[in-house]
Amino acid sequence: MKAKRNDSPLLSSLRARGQAEDLLTAWLDELTSVTVLDPACGSGNFLYIALQQLLDLWKEAKDFALAHGLAVVRHGKVSPRQLFGIETDFYAHELASMVVWIGYLQWMHQHGEPITNEPILERLDNIEKGDAILRYDEDGKPYEPTWPKADYIVGNPPFLGSRKFRSEAGDMYVDDLFPTYSGRVSQEADLVTYWFEKALAAIVSGSTSRAGLIATQAIRQGGSRSTLERVKKSTTVLLAWSNKEWTLNGAAVRIALIGFGNAYEGEQITLDGNSVNDIHSDLTTGLDLTSAKPLISNLRLAFQGPVKVGSFELEPQTAKKMLDLPRNPNGRPNSDVIRPWIIARDI
Repeated sequence: MKAKRNDSPLLSSLRARGQAEDLLTAWLDELTSVTVLDPACGSGNFLYIALQQLLDLWKEAKDFALAHGLAVVRHGKVSPRQLFGIETDFYAHELASMVVWIGYLQWMHQHGEPITNEPILERLDNIEKGDAILRYDEDGKPYEPTWPKADYIVGNPPFLGSRKFRSEAGDMYVDDLFPTYSGRVSQEADLVTYWFEKALAAIVSGSTSRAGLIATQAIRQGGSRSTLERVKKSTTVLLAWSNKEWTLNGAAVRIALIGFGNAYEGEQITLDGNSVNDIHSDLTTGLDLTSAKPLISNLRLAFQGPVKVGSFELEPQTAKKMLDLPRNPNGRPNSDVIRPWIIARDI
């Protein structure tokens, strides 16, 4: 029986270096093959940011290898072709490809990386023009489109309340959309929830790992919340910002940002930047009020209350100033038309 020979310090060091190089090379191979889809990409802003993040990680790995004398020569390079998009608007679709490529070239130039592309700007065929949630075949029959397979889904889907569906999209579109997603998306849900449902289906099928999407505040309530309940049943809400300031077409609005998908064991869950044990479908933590039951004493009682259909809000300072004014020429005070307005969430 032969005695086991101890490795020399040099041999141990070489073996450790080889293992480190193999690990780093494998990670770079994974990074340069990961794919990202924005199914409402507009002119490509989210894809541009995703590409910058991938390139930053690629450079960080290269710098780490250089600092530790590791040779990683068998890896590729992050490319715009790792990005996929869907967009309905013709001009935005055409612009998206250019935005991504220009962003790529800018990053390469700023970090001193050689640019070997010929031609310098290529058409990005994996950004497709089309409706992300409903399309029509040659015979005019509606169908649910299949999204490109991607490891991650990100995006800022269009904001449109269910009450405005018909006036904005048209009767035919709505009448075809509802049965297409029957049993999956409530007819009282906002438009943005259809992107959540599609992303959820991609995660459940295994074609996508995780999704991060922007939604309106209404996704926490009513028919829209049922989509998040479906998300909770099949995946994990990993992080969320429940009430964040956002600018949409120059107007300040409040939105929710939600990331969900397959969770790793022991992974931290965060809500509004704080670590929590769980995130409920109404984007709260702690006591789950979504499981509350109706009061028996309220059976057969209902009160819808006013439904605001215009932008009639006044800033508190402006309202106070108008209320403090003397009576109008008709003898009536401004308090006749300036009233406090609250909804259930305020209570």
